[in-house]
Amino acid sequence: SLKKYFFPLAPVLEFDYLICGDCGKEFMDSYLMQHFDWATCDNCRDVEDKHKLITRTEAKEEYLLKDCDLDKREPVLRFIVKKNPHNSRWGEMKLYLKLQVIKRSLEVWGSEEALQEAKELRRDSREKMKQKKFDKKVKELRRAVRSSLWKKDASIHEHEYGPEENIDEDTYKKTCTVCGQELTYEKM
Repeated sequence: SLKKYFFPLAPVLEFDYLICGDCGKEFMDSYLMQHFDWATCDNCRDVEDKHKLITRTEAKEEYLLKDCDLDKREPVLRFIVKKNPHNSRWGEMKLYLKLQVIKRSLEVWGSEEALQEAKELRRDSREKMKQKKFDKKVKELRRAVRSSLWKKDASIHEHEYGPEENIDEDTYKKTCTVCGQELTYEKM
């Protein structure tokens, strides 16, 4: 006789739908969710503006973030790695979601105004450093020019004496026609 086996039906899975922060619609997964844990559906993703990606260097320079702000501060900022488009032999680029970088920058600096002030201070001190470097080079150049003008002529000068003059009975003198040096001597 055939025995009938009954298998319980698989439970209906309840998917945890995500809500898009832009359009408010439910979605299951998206590029921004996968790579940056940012709840925006693929239909709303705006790569040119709102959801632009920026390099690590840009994040550090434009938003004055340090390595620790990107790598250590919780939550650690997510990034994707791409080959450098300018030169394939250069290292790979780490690209961050600009929105998250801005948010992190505000956590670090407190406000947009504080960030701008810090940027201006940094710009001013850079300008001062450049000016100092420039002044130092000018000073060195002036010193080099001055010392080359005032260096004594180290070449050996051979006297060219004119005719000898008799001063008194045994003493004579000759004068160099180039430098004017007088040589006085006695004849025996």
